[in-house]
Amino acid sequence: MRIIIGATTFLLLTVFSVAYLYFSNLTVNSRSNDKALAEIPSDVIAVLEFPNDKSLYEIFKDYRVFEAITGKHKKAELSWLRSLLVNNKDLASVADGQKVFLSFHPAPTDSVYFLWLIPLKEDLKFEDAVTNLMKDPRNRIKTNESFNLPLIEIKNEALTRTFYLCIDKGIARGSFSRNLLLKSIDKNTKKIESAFIQEINLSIAKNENALANLFIDHTNTEFLKPFFKNNLSGNFSLFNSFPAYSSMQLNFKSDALMFNGNTNKIGERITYTGLFLHQQPVKNTIKKIMPSNTSNYIAYGLSDYSLFHKDLKELFNTRKELDTLNKQISQMTSETGIQPERDIKKLWGNEFTTLQLSTRENIAVIRVSNGHQLQFYLEPLSAAYADAVRKMSYDNLFYYYLGDPLKGYKSPFFAITDNLLIISNSAGTVQRFLNDYNANMLLHTKDEFIQFDQLVADQSNISFFMDFSNSRTLIRNLFKKDYADIFINEDYGLKDFYGLSYQMISNNDHFFTNFYTGYKSEPLPNDASLNENNINQ
Repeated sequence: MRIIIGATTFLLLTVFSVAYLYFSNLTVNSRSNDKALAEIPSDVIAVLEFPNDKSLYEIFKDYRVFEAITGKHKKAELSWLRSLLVNNKDLASVADGQKVFLSFHPAPTDSVYFLWLIPLKEDLKFEDAVTNLMKDPRNRIKTNESFNLPLIEIKNEALTRTFYLCIDKGIARGSFSRNLLLKSIDKNTKKIESAFIQEINLSIAKNENALANLFIDHTNTEFLKPFFKNNLSGNFSLFNSFPAYSSMQLNFKSDALMFNGNTNKIGERITYTGLFLHQQPVKNTIKKIMPSNTSNYIAYGLSDYSLFHKDLKELFNTRKELDTLNKQISQMTSETGIQPERDIKKLWGNEFTTLQLSTRENIAVIRVSNGHQLQFYLEPLSAAYADAVRKMSYDNLFYYYLGDPLKGYKSPFFAITDNLLIISNSAGTVQRFLNDYNANMLLHTKDEFIQFDQLVADQSNISFFMDFSNSRTLIRNLFKKDYADIFINEDYGLKDFYGLSYQMISNNDHFFTNFYTGYKSEPLPNDASLNENNINQ
C-alpha cells in the first residue's frame, strides 16, 4: 500500500511540476510578447506572427505567393531582413526562436508600411548592435536620437530605402518608415487595445506549432478604408466595423494563400453579422446560379429563418426602425389584403445572395420554397412592367424580412423563376439575369471556378467571393490607384490569381473563418463526368 501511495504521490508531483514549468514558461513568453505588442500603434490593419526560425525561412524560400502579394521590391527587403536575423551570428543569438510580429499600417500615400517587433531573449546594448551591423561592408550606418532613444539608420546596397531600427528594453523594432517607427516609440501615441493583445497571446498559446498566425481587429473602422477611394459600399460593406477579433493560422499550400481560424465577437452589441451566430452552417448551393460575368457575391445561409427574423427585428428595434417598418407592412395589408406575416414569411428559403456583375450591375437573389405562391402574393403588391418582370409598389418588404443586404432595394423590379426571386433596381438587369440563367451562362460551369471552388468550404453562413478577372473595372473604380495597379503591375503576381474567398461559419459563440486566394489553374478536361468526379472528391 505504501508503495502504491508513494508511486501515486510521485506521479502527481511530476504532473504538477511539468504543468508549473509549462505555464510559467508560457507566462514569461506572454509577458515578453505583451511588451512588444504594446508598442504597435492603434492604426494597425493586421498583425502577422511567426517564429524566427531558420528552418521556417527555408520552407518559404520559394513560396511565390509572398512575392505575388508583396511585389518583387518588398520581397527583396524581406529577404534582406531575414538574412539580417539569421546570418548575423551576434544578432541571431538573441533573436533565434523568438516571435516575430509584423504589423501592417496604412500610409499617408497609397501604400502600406510594416513595423517589425521582436522580443529579444536578452538585452542587446545599442553599441553592440551598431558594431555588429557595421561588420557587413555593404551596410552604411548612421545613428541619431528620438524621444530620448537611440535610432540606427541602415542603408544597404541591396536596398533602395533606409531601414530604421531601435533596440530598447529587450525589444528590437524596425521599419522602412521612420514616422511609423517614431509613432511606436512615442509614449503619447495611442497603441492597440490590451484586449486585442490578450486575444493574440491566447491564440499563439493554442496554436504554438502554426507556421504563422494572422490577427485582425475588426473593431478598427480603418481596417480596409485606407485602400478604397470612398466608404465601403455594396458587398464590401460586410468588412466595415464589426465588434470582433479574427485569429487565423497559415495553411501552407505552394500555389495559394490560405488562413483558417476563428472570429470572436466582442461585447453584447447587436449587429447584422452577429445574427448568424444563432444559425447553423448551411450547404452553399446558391452559388450555382451566379452569372458567368459575376464580379463578386456574398451568399448567406440560414438554418432557422424564424429565429433569424426574430433576431432581425430586435436589431431593427435597437436602430429605432421597427415601428416604421411595421407601419409599412400594415399598409400593404390594409390596401391589398395581403398579410406578409401570414402569406409571405413562410415562403422564404434558407439562402439568399447579393451579387455584382462585371458591368457594375447589382442583383439580389432569394431562394424561396414555392415560387408560384410567392408570385401570387406579390402581384397585388406590385405592378406589371415587361414580360416576366414586375415592379414593387411598396417599400422595404425585402429589407424587413432579410435585413441589411436588401436595404438598397427599396421598391425594386423583380422576377421569379425556379423558386428563385431575382431583385434589382434595374428592369434590364433582371431580364439579363434571366437570359443568362436560362442559357446556362453561369459561373459554376467555368473550369477555373470549378477548380478554385474545390478548396472552398461547402457549408457556411456568410461566404464572400471575388473573381479578379471579372472585377477589373470595379477594382479601378473602388480602389485607390496604387492599390488597383497591384492587380495588373508586372512587379506583382496578383494578375495571375483567379479570385478570393472569405467565409464565416457559425459555431455558437464564434465563427470559423476561412480566407483563400489562389492562382488561375490549367483548364480541366472537357469530359463533363470527369469534372463531376473532381468536384466530388
